[in-house]
Amino acid sequence: MNNREEGQKGFSLVELAVVIVIIGILVAIAVPVFANMQSNATAATNEANAANGSSMIAAAVANSSGGSLAVADAEAALEKLEVKDSAEAVELTAPATEAVTLENYCVTAGDATSGPGCA
Repeated sequence: MNNREEGQKGFSLVELAVVIVIIGILVAIAVPVFANMQSNATAATNEANAANGSSMIAAAVANSSGGSLAVADAEAALEKLEVKDSAEAVELTAPATEAVTLENYCVTAGDATSGPGCA
């Protein structure tokens, strides 16, 4: 392997091929791990957004007179929630028509739910 003439420098084709194969193996391992981390981050973001929305509804109900809110007022409170880095909308899913109280609301963001009214 050291049969080079004086003044020749650099890597042989075999050495470069070995490096490329090693880099390919590392990439093949890293891509699925990164994809899994990204899906876990999306799920955690949705859970946090649902929990934050639930807290906003609870605060709005607690600050209301009479201990309940109209559904439209609860949805308006959720619109104030700044959702970043998430394609999933945060929505009030329960109750559909009756007044929102501290015992009957459910907030969803993607697959995540939060609130006492979630089944």
